[in-house]
Amino acid sequence: MSDCLHCDINELVEKQLEREGANLAELAVLLVESLADLIVLAPPAEQSKLMADILANLGQAYLEKVGAIERDESSPRH
Repeated sequence: MSDCLHCDINELVEKQLEREGANLAELAVLLVESLADLIVLAPPAEQSKLMADILANLGQAYLEKVGAIERDESSPRH
């Protein structure tokens, strides 16, 4: 594993997609389940805010990656 969790996750995802019969929708479901597991680790009072932050960041990252908006340079993403 590297120092970049984002890169490590993407590498694992790419390996899964290289497998014969890989299903993008099923892989997305597994990633969502992992996010749900992460949310549950937060204190109950903070879980709804964490879920909202995750959804907001998902939308932001998607729009940046498809070129609909420019990347927010203050964002921790790379």
